[in-house]
Amino acid sequence: QPTPRRAVRQTTEHHEPVRSCIGCRTQRPQSALVRITNAAGDIKVNGPSRGRGAWICADKTTERQVAGECLETAITKRSFARAWRTDIGDDDITNIRRHTGHL
Repeated sequence: QPTPRRAVRQTTEHHEPVRSCIGCRTQRPQSALVRITNAAGDIKVNGPSRGRGAWICADKTTERQVAGECLETAITKRSFARAWRTDIGDDDITNIRRHTGHL
């Protein structure tokens, strides 16, 4: 006698990757975060880019791209340096603030 086949569950839900904000350490869906990358000293925000990335909470309420409190916490805790596995200086922090609209 053949063994019965297991029913395959059909779902319409789309699985979205979960990432952690480097500022507040909250886990959120990837669509609720902004990726800031550092590829050879070139900092990009939310664009296609190679290199190490750091995820930070998006700010949907203002024209700024990232949440200010998460950005400041990440800068204070040196989270960008850890995420990118490199030393960053004051110029890099200024560039991050400029690219995210927090300068």
